[in-house]
Amino acid sequence: MLDIVGVVLAAGASERMERPKLLLPYGGRSIVAATVEAFLAAGLDAVVVVTGHGAAEVERSIEGLPVEVARNPDPDRGTMSSLLTGVASVPAAAFVYAPGDLPTMSSDVISAVAGRWRSDGSWAAITKYRDRVGHPFLVSSAAIEEFSGEHGDGVLWRGLVESRDDRVDTVEVGRDAPVDVNTPSDYEALTSGDARIDGMG
Repeated sequence: MLDIVGVVLAAGASERMERPKLLLPYGGRSIVAATVEAFLAAGLDAVVVVTGHGAAEVERSIEGLPVEVARNPDPDRGTMSSLLTGVASVPAAAFVYAPGDLPTMSSDVISAVAGRWRSDGSWAAITKYRDRVGHPFLVSSAAIEEFSGEHGDGVLWRGLVESRDDRVDTVEVGRDAPVDVNTPSDYEALTSGDARIDGMG
């Protein structure tokens, strides 16, 4: 079993964007490729990309990157099902995860969150930016097991953030949250460098 693995969730249908947002260009590659590259630079033991809607196109956009790919057979079950798909594909003691539409996420932040588990064996951890709580989140295999019976979107946001569970550590970061691309205006803000928005996972 590996120590700590990154999971990039890239199975969504981009309903609010009305086009495949993960494939939109950013910095000479796709949005999802930029997010994956941040995970690859963070010093994790492996990175898994979970695909679903538009799987073939998403997988082509990250072709050549040294990642594992796991397809969620029913991504409409929600983001928790995608996380469980990724976790099952590469067993590990802990996982750092984020949605694939965070191309401005810093590898240093991912490393800091992973480092919390390596130093303290955290059950789970969230990232607190200057402006809000955001991704990446850390979940140990024990935390995954506890939430594995729940379904839909926002399971871990409720379980790790809203619950104020004292088992959840907070990693404070002295910067604004990364841009989360959900709508055309988000993408416009991303490409103009004007926004710092992070979604709920």
